[in-house]
Amino acid sequence: MQIHNNTLMAECSTYDFKEMLERKKVKSWLKSISAFANTDGGSLFYGVNDDGVIVGLNNPQADADFISETIKARLDPVPEIQLIPIEHEGHILLEVKVKAGMQTPYYYYQDGHVPHMYEWAMKA
Repeated sequence: MQIHNNTLMAECSTYDFKEMLERKKVKSWLKSISAFANTDGGSLFYGVNDDGVIVGLNNPQADADFISETIKARLDPVPEIQLIPIEHEGHILLEVKVKAGMQTPYYYYQDGHVPHMYEWAMKA
């Protein structure tokens, strides 16, 4: 990650910027995490707007805790991640670094419940 004039370099296939943590709309960022785990890995940067400008987070520790718990509850299998706080010029942002997964595919489950095979058969 390179920072120039309080701006991160542009988004690409391995980076995604989020201005803040959307606690009520977890599907969008969880799908990004599962996509990174299903491919070559990548990072979500929280506290960075779409233009790459670092705006920081109000409570990075609470955000990190929520991210960690939500990933454990809604992704299966649980991908390997690192939560990395980054301080830059008085702003704190959070990098969620997702490693390329070895147990692909990684799935997002909306209700946090992973259906068993017999449940899928019952719905058919």
